[in-house]
Amino acid sequence: MLVTRVNPSYILNENLPNITSESDISQEFWENRFTQINNFKSHIHQNGTLVFKFFLNLSKEEQRKRLLRRLEKESHNWKFSLGDLVQRKRWDDYMNCYEEAINKTHTKEAPWYIIPADDKNMARLLVAKILYQQLVKLTDIKEPPLNDDIKKDIDMYKDLLAKKEI
Repeated sequence: MLVTRVNPSYILNENLPNITSESDISQEFWENRFTQINNFKSHIHQNGTLVFKFFLNLSKEEQRKRLLRRLEKESHNWKFSLGDLVQRKRWDDYMNCYEEAINKTHTKEAPWYIIPADDKNMARLLVAKILYQQLVKLTDIKEPPLNDDIKKDIDMYKDLLAKKEI
């Protein structure tokens, strides 16, 4: 949604009904997309899916360093795309669209977590911490019981594996 918001001409390739030019893409169109996103998340939440959304907030300077590293390290060259430089020129537009999308799609059932991501290890730690904090609250989740046939022969299976017979 963000790339098409910043570059609405991309939507013309989606073959959407009643969208034949950029002038057909109104604010109402975007509001409808936000509603569809929220409805989808609500639907899957109501059907037992846990939804975690993380915005890894990378600074413009850190993005510049990472793009440069992709060019400098031959083993990372494959990650580089000229499109990254083209889109980077629209940084402020992307930040505005991120802010709006986060504000309009943040719900109780599917909240956004904004993670500072310039430090990869810290970002990973924060994501893991949030997941842990939320998952330990789920006290009604239990492992399925072991099948009785497997349970009665569990020692035999351990012996086979210990002896490397399988």
